[in-house]
Amino acid sequence: MERVYHPEPFDDDRVEVTGPEAHHLTRVRRVAPGEGVELFNGLGDVVRGRVDRSDRHRVEILIQCRIAPRPEPSAQIALATAVPKGDRFDWLIEKATELGVHRVIPLRTQRSVVDPRTTKLDRLRRLVIEACKQSGRDRLLHIEPMLSWPDLLATYTEGVRLIAHPGGEAIGRCGTIATVILAIGPEGGFSDEEVEQGQELGWKTINLGPNILRIETAGLAASAALLALNLS
Repeated sequence: MERVYHPEPFDDDRVEVTGPEAHHLTRVRRVAPGEGVELFNGLGDVVRGRVDRSDRHRVEILIQCRIAPRPEPSAQIALATAVPKGDRFDWLIEKATELGVHRVIPLRTQRSVVDPRTTKLDRLRRLVIEACKQSGRDRLLHIEPMLSWPDLLATYTEGVRLIAHPGGEAIGRCGTIATVILAIGPEGGFSDEEVEQGQELGWKTINLGPNILRIETAGLAASAALLALNLS
């Protein structure tokens, strides 16, 4: 069944879908009147219905029933990560959405070389929608505005806060965690000064094994490990 993103409450028995979602339904997927669809609003509300009328710019869907949203991971992970070069950030966002990461915070550090523009972040939010449609996730991953390392430290002052850094504690020792913010540095890693700043404010360093990982690999591997700990 085709999944459709509709960022509005499902208050009526009829929904009108326009814009990119209508184009995708009618021109790409060729969904015709009478066919069933599933709609989600990214906030956990999910309904099923059938296409009543459509053209290339608009699709009217008659809601037939509400369904329970799929459960989210028990651990809420905020992934604060330096931005990798090229399209590797796209891949990170897509896979973080599939895994169930709660939100991503682009991070500017002393050694950062990529500073994405607002237009790129807006495009990435569209990528989140597509990843949710593909994976069956009913709540959108949130992409926050970029923060510098000092601003991140000033913003997140409580709870479990982790820095991926060689020599830190094994990530498997973190145990069950309800909420966590996980910081991933740029190519070359965090500077010693940045790590010390974090540790002085209660951040704990964790290591991700003996090999040097790319930014996106480190972020996803650490997120997956933390989520797995909460499944055991």
